[in-house]
Amino acid sequence: MAAGNTPAMLGTVGMSAPQAWWFDPASVELAAQPVQSGGRGSAWFVHGPFGDGVLRHYRRGGAMARLSQDRYLWGGEDRVRSIAELHLLEALQVRGLPVPAPIAAAWWRDGATYRAAIIIAKIPEAHTMASELSSGADNESGWHDAGAMIARFHDAGLEHGDLNAHNILFDAAGKSWLIDFDKSHLHARLDRRRAQANLLRLERSIRKVGAGQSPQYQQRVIGALHAGYRAQGEWK
Repeated sequence: MAAGNTPAMLGTVGMSAPQAWWFDPASVELAAQPVQSGGRGSAWFVHGPFGDGVLRHYRRGGAMARLSQDRYLWGGEDRVRSIAELHLLEALQVRGLPVPAPIAAAWWRDGATYRAAIIIAKIPEAHTMASELSSGADNESGWHDAGAMIARFHDAGLEHGDLNAHNILFDAAGKSWLIDFDKSHLHARLDRRRAQANLLRLERSIRKVGAGQSPQYQQRVIGALHAGYRAQGEWK
């Protein structure tokens, strides 16, 4: 049980026991560098005994952030957000889906509330779909592949908690990846309503992030994504 500034920690199988300093971006050993795309200023590229990773501290958004930016109601260790995300990533890896490898989770309990953090493996030489939209890059084949990737996740029962252009990555080989699974759920079967809601959320993100581009460009992106999604196999 964690209290005060001492975290409780959980590492993945085969990983050395996590240390408290792994979760402190101020640790000199981590050489932490802020992640610029998306998020709320709460993610850093880091390096430690686990290799190259991304450290993310959980932050609230919306109206709840006015009450507390980083504290959540304690409901037991099995409901800690970092643990839930770590286990979800493990389950998605088993299914062969393109997600970053989970490394370790931490949480700090303080009475009726807690804070949390997670470390995942860094995907080398990757950039976000959001960066492409901002610059007006032409990556129609990549957008098509990203749509097919999303269909694979939906077929596996995954309902992403925040499907947006910042959470889709392309690596140096052009392969697409999905990241940030906080508030995501793995269902035995994903119903059509939830799948459509996921896609509509992504469309809104594309139009928002790509607001500086023409409506025709935005529609090309969305059209390629939908074509890839359908090509993977009509969602059932």
